[in-house]
Amino acid sequence: MPHIPGVVHAPIRAGLQLKPLIAVIAAALICVSGFALWLSHRRNTDLKASAATEFVTSVAAPDASSNLQTDTEPNTVGTLYELAAPWSSKTFLFVDPKNHLSVPAMVIHLPSPPAEPIFWAFALTNPLSPCQLKYVTDLSALSLRFAYPAAHPMIVSDCDGILYDPLKMATLSDGTWVRGDIVRGAGIRPPISIQVEVLGRNVIAKRME
Repeated sequence: MPHIPGVVHAPIRAGLQLKPLIAVIAAALICVSGFALWLSHRRNTDLKASAATEFVTSVAAPDASSNLQTDTEPNTVGTLYELAAPWSSKTFLFVDPKNHLSVPAMVIHLPSPPAEPIFWAFALTNPLSPCQLKYVTDLSALSLRFAYPAAHPMIVSDCDGILYDPLKMATLSDGTWVRGDIVRGAGIRPPISIQVEVLGRNVIAKRME
């Protein structure tokens, strides 16, 4: 190009040097934008996965607790398998629903037709006596200790020499029938009964007289 006096021409090389710089800046912007989009997508995916997990947990938890509440009874004495044989017994703690006090107790499977098992539950303590009741199945021990010809297991009160027959009923002063009539000794009344029910395969203690 001819040189004109008084006219200054910009160097062509400077313009050529700006093009690589612009290309680098554009490439950097593209990379930054792509990385930002990737982070946003990753974050949304993690949030969705976390929300799904929380939902499953919140739905599953009530089902587990409801099963525990259904299968559990506060006064489950035992199962029908544990008390399958006649004269089989089991001790337990009865929690009185009225005052929430624990009372040592026992349940006995009395001889009965297999289709209709009969269970007798009673408190091992007596508010009218300091003696603890015991269940004795050794008939020879009953004969030697109490001089009584027992034909089946009995409930005994060692400290005052009283025998209670699980197969006999007695009438209280108010006309109520209770099990465990006194057959030897000078007791005031039979053991305090506890009502039991069969629920499925479980024997449940309901209330004390």
